[in-house]
Amino acid sequence: MKLKAQKRTLVGKKVKRLRDQGQVPSVVFGPNFESVNITINEKDFLKIFDQVEYNKFIDLEIEGEDKPLKVLVKEVQKDFLKDNILTVNFYKIDDNRKISVEVPINLVGESPALKMNLGFLVQNMDSILVHCYPKDVPDQFEVDISSLAQTGDSVTVQVLNLPEGVELDSGIDPTTAIAYIAARQKEIEVATTSEEEVEGEETSEAEGDSQEQDGGNSETE
Repeated sequence: MKLKAQKRTLVGKKVKRLRDQGQVPSVVFGPNFESVNITINEKDFLKIFDQVEYNKFIDLEIEGEDKPLKVLVKEVQKDFLKDNILTVNFYKIDDNRKISVEVPINLVGESPALKMNLGFLVQNMDSILVHCYPKDVPDQFEVDISSLAQTGDSVTVQVLNLPEGVELDSGIDPTTAIAYIAARQKEIEVATTSEEEVEGEETSEAEGDSQEQDGGNSETE
């Protein structure tokens, strides 16, 4: 993927002029690299970002430079009221240095629990942070959900097939559920109601027993 950019001299509040013209004030940074202020076309970026997201490389062609820079999108800041991009931060890749990157998780297969309408699927994680050299970054992880046969069944981070040279970020718990089968809301409500009714009956019976005991004591006195 290639994205064109121009070097930027405007900073601070003056960058509003760029946004009004459909340009996005951006920054490229990285290890052993002097940060560069640039502008990119918002429409061009959105087309590319829809395909690369945060884990695929972009060849950033900065006007006036001989070679494109290999970068990852590190951060996108948006104005959700105006529905436009405020700024984009790009991370310049050093092929000889490991990076941390979010890799998408794609669920595959058919869950017997869903097929039998026992519950609904909750995807708890749609991506996961890994640490590796740029050349080893996976496009995605596929997770098979065909083992989810009952309500409460789950697949955890431990099932991920990590390629050689790729490791999970140290802060990730391998027992975390990637996806699981949750009970349907009606089933939860019925179960709750039944418990409340039982508790109510037990309370009524207890009150009745107490009154009988109180009455018996009065007669004795």
